[in-house]
Amino acid sequence: MGNKVFYGIIALVVVIFAGVFIFMSSGSDDPESLSESGYYPYTDKEPGELEGSTIDKLDNEDYHHNKTPDEVKESVGSGEGEFVYFWSPTCVHCEAATPFLMDAFNSEDQDITQLNVLEYQQAWQDYQIEATPTLIYFEDGEEVDRFTGNPGNSEDYVSFINAMTGEE
Repeated sequence: MGNKVFYGIIALVVVIFAGVFIFMSSGSDDPESLSESGYYPYTDKEPGELEGSTIDKLDNEDYHHNKTPDEVKESVGSGEGEFVYFWSPTCVHCEAATPFLMDAFNSEDQDITQLNVLEYQQAWQDYQIEATPTLIYFEDGEEVDRFTGNPGNSEDYVSFINAMTGEE
């Protein structure tokens, strides 16, 4: 009788571990399960391919304007004026600047596109990014001007936005 109890306990432990493993791995295939908000703009990447610091930013609404490189290339080439913000979730300057940037864009009622250069390393070469954060304004598919670094306030971003759009 002692062996039956022992083997029963072993079987129960194995079943529990298998259940926990299945439960933990089932959510990792669903991109929307990575964040409470369900936000997942990295449609060309599997959730397991994302860096942990990127996953940490999924619930931060300041980073809810991300696009893939193909989407950025398409929107920049559309002929419309386009602001593209190149950032990295590991950049302390981006972390400090992004709230100012988003305040400026919200106050000026302008759209912005974001590209995460940690996930899309090729953007460094494609857009000659030397540092993050970098905000570039494109018109007719060509770069007009760029703003690099953290100004430490929203007003400098507002001035850049207005200079690019011709609004005051």
